[in-house]
Amino acid sequence: MGLLSRLFTRTPEKPAVRMFEGASGKRWSNVPAFGATGAEVLAGAAQVRGRARHLRHNDAHAGNAVEILKTGLVGYGVTAAAVAERDAERDDQSNAFAAWAEATNFAGLQVEIIDALATDGESLLVLRTDDTGRLEIQHVPAEQLDESHTVELAGGGYIAAGIEYDGQDRPVAYHFRPARPTDQFQSYRAPLRVDAADVIHIFRRQGAGQTRGMSWLAPVILALNEKSQLKDALLVAAKIQAMMCGFVLDQNGTGTSPFEDGEVPDLSLEPGTMRVLPAGFDVKFTSPQQMTTATEVANQGIREIAAGLQIPEFLLSGDMRGVNYSSARTALVQFRAHLEAIQHTLLVPAFNSIWRRWALLESLRGGGGGADPDMPAEWHFPKAQWVDPESDAKATREMLALGLISRRQAVAQLGYDVSRVDTEIAADRARESTLGLSFTGKSQEQNGIQS
Repeated sequence: MGLLSRLFTRTPEKPAVRMFEGASGKRWSNVPAFGATGAEVLAGAAQVRGRARHLRHNDAHAGNAVEILKTGLVGYGVTAAAVAERDAERDDQSNAFAAWAEATNFAGLQVEIIDALATDGESLLVLRTDDTGRLEIQHVPAEQLDESHTVELAGGGYIAAGIEYDGQDRPVAYHFRPARPTDQFQSYRAPLRVDAADVIHIFRRQGAGQTRGMSWLAPVILALNEKSQLKDALLVAAKIQAMMCGFVLDQNGTGTSPFEDGEVPDLSLEPGTMRVLPAGFDVKFTSPQQMTTATEVANQGIREIAAGLQIPEFLLSGDMRGVNYSSARTALVQFRAHLEAIQHTLLVPAFNSIWRRWALLESLRGGGGGADPDMPAEWHFPKAQWVDPESDAKATREMLALGLISRRQAVAQLGYDVSRVDTEIAADRARESTLGLSFTGKSQEQNGIQS
């Protein structure tokens, strides 16, 4: 093209296009699209649940992750304290609920709930009554609420994934498939309809329209499986390398065997042994190359799993070699904030439903010290142990002195009820006064030296 042609010929400019890189086709050919959250969960929940259960019981890191969540969220058990103006009413209802919780192993049920949430993604509780009218709680496995049970009903209602909704998309009932502990294989039985008021469905919502839970192990299932395969490959490689196989080579290329027919050559190696090979033959030992970066690849996989579960890596792996006080405290503060969010968004609403149903049944049967269904409760979770308890105690004391928190809040952070603590302190002081005992932080000898 000549100079004049370039001067008088205009090249059209490419039009500007607005777009997000995430919405473009660049480097996204192998990434599948993700549809509506509710539909995706219903389609994959059963398969993910089965794989998560396998990993939870067969993979060391998956099992440790679930145990860490159980310990951090409920520990040895969450306790309730009634909230009332009069101490007598508060103590009577709190003590009655504590007696019911001990009789029914409510603390053990809490551990089951967390195990089901972490592994299956949801926990289903059916509120029942025993022969005396007291509250009983039945924990139903997630597979008994069949995801495939979907039916259109008259009047605009429908059943989706085992949950019945009315014309305004409000849950009205749950359809559970009966099962027996002796069933070795799943068999069809007609579902039983349970009113939604008698069911507590606990799961973590990850998007609008989600009606069933997804396993908390879902983001790391692939990583856990790959880690297991990597471990198997490294173990096989180490076994092969330890065999030290040797091959007898014919350097002259004659192809004849130096050993007589039927003779079994004795070429084993023992300490101090010297072997003489026939002329023209040599021995070559195998030397399989171990992955030079195998340890770093394995550690990177564990870090990815810890990030997906939002658990500090040193807790998941048990490896404290690269951990110091500052890094451990920073990680634990973030981890405990994550646990507190789960406690107050998932567990407290469910426990409040249990508290109200228990109080209602006790008031109807005349038990529980005249339980009041309208009396609210506050829940005390076991206190997590800090890296430096002394610094934590000093910080609490300073906040109390500055009026930033109350004693009730400070005691609640320890997992106790302030009214019970005050009652025990008063009883201890009265007994000490009766017996002539005095316990102080410093002895009289120390006070005399300092004076």
